[in-house]
Amino acid sequence: MRSHSISLTGVTVSRGAVEVLSAATLVVGRGHRIGVVGPNGAGKTTLLRLITGLEAPERGSVRRIPPDLRVGYLAQEADARAGETVSSYLERRTLAGQTRIATTVAELGLSGRMNNSLQGLSGGQAARVRLAAVLLSRFDVYCLDEPTNDLDFDGLDRLDRFVEGVRGSIVVVSHDRAFLDRNVSRIVELEQGTRGLREWRGGWSEYEQARERARQLQYRRHSDTEERRRELEALSRERRQQARGGASLGKRTGGADRRATKALRSKVRQAERALERLGPIEKPFEPWRLRIELEPAARGSNLLVRLEQAVVKRGTFRLGPLDFELCRGERVAITGRNGSGKSTLLGAIAGSLPLTTGRRELGRGAILGELEQVRATFAVDEPLVEAFPGPVETSRTLLAKFGLGADDVLRPARTLSPGERTRAQLALLSARGVNCLMLDEPTNHLDLPAIEELEAALQGYPGAVMLISHDRRLLERLGPTRRVEL
Repeated sequence: MRSHSISLTGVTVSRGAVEVLSAATLVVGRGHRIGVVGPNGAGKTTLLRLITGLEAPERGSVRRIPPDLRVGYLAQEADARAGETVSSYLERRTLAGQTRIATTVAELGLSGRMNNSLQGLSGGQAARVRLAAVLLSRFDVYCLDEPTNDLDFDGLDRLDRFVEGVRGSIVVVSHDRAFLDRNVSRIVELEQGTRGLREWRGGWSEYEQARERARQLQYRRHSDTEERRRELEALSRERRQQARGGASLGKRTGGADRRATKALRSKVRQAERALERLGPIEKPFEPWRLRIELEPAARGSNLLVRLEQAVVKRGTFRLGPLDFELCRGERVAITGRNGSGKSTLLGAIAGSLPLTTGRRELGRGAILGELEQVRATFAVDEPLVEAFPGPVETSRTLLAKFGLGADDVLRPARTLSPGERTRAQLALLSARGVNCLMLDEPTNHLDLPAIEELEAALQGYPGAVMLISHDRRLLERLGPTRRVEL
């Protein structure tokens, strides 16, 4: 493979009056494996689009060597056209022949979906189509935006093998910490304080440790500098007082004391110059931290929900008949391949999907709260604060705790990003005081600080939890008491 590079120099991009990137500099060379991290809205997707040439900077430059460098971009969601089928989408996106497409699709278990519209696929099936687009592509540089979203463990393994075999370069935005540890050798952080880029060697774990060491060092430097500044200011005041006293005495007593006063004034100037040389050492930037609080309003009976001989049909897909019980305090992980019916099962238990046959029983005092995979609850035109139940001021206060401020709550709810809709839905569950959380891929679209907050909230949550997730770290920290494999 030929040598290549993409260089961003002093790049600045704004959204309205807000700078997303400011004087950002980055070099992507052959063989580089770069993970891009930062909070929601920091500009991660914008950075990928700059690298691929889908956006141009307001200031600065993006240089590709050679100019005909092949750069591919995998967006967070499949950029399907209206009515486009799986087959036609993959042919358009990859320029691959039908034989290669059919082989790859078969390996991913989607052979029966070749002529299906992309809009009619489940989240997991759509994720596999996006994965197929990556596996079929041939680029010098791959820019992948959240490629692990909705993939099952088999899909994640296939993605790992693909990344390992790529001879070119990969720049990936991901919230999957295990994926970053396995597949990248550099982390590029979008810094909130400067709106610039900072690079770290290693994967996620090395980055996390190095970032904390750097933060503690910066705090020590700031503290030591402030202490030295106070010492120099006190010394300067003392010498100025001595110099003023010496000047008064010199007028009365003559030459020797005037020479002493001159020496004191020289020492004052030395202290002032030392203060100037000291310069400021800024404290590390401390971003506002999301605080997710989940607390059940009531304990309820031991039995929360029961399914008996339940059958659910969604189009041609059928799940069941099956029996299931969920009791207070349980932590259940639902696992299985994409398309196996995990979301269907969760919807049947939550009551959001009607049973075709069978029976669903809800326990006394059970308050179930569901976070759907598609985050459709707030896909409405009215402002979020109005779509949210309860008094406006109460809703504003609660939403602010979940990182949705004054500007966000007045926007049409449908314009919220997927990450913002996820936080709004979690705020709604918090407001309802549910004693059973039913979460379908809750980390999708959340940034890493929010994921860590969600983990902490779930670890301290005394209610029952049903979780669909392929985030290995989240599953490990949840500590399931039971697993349901489909």
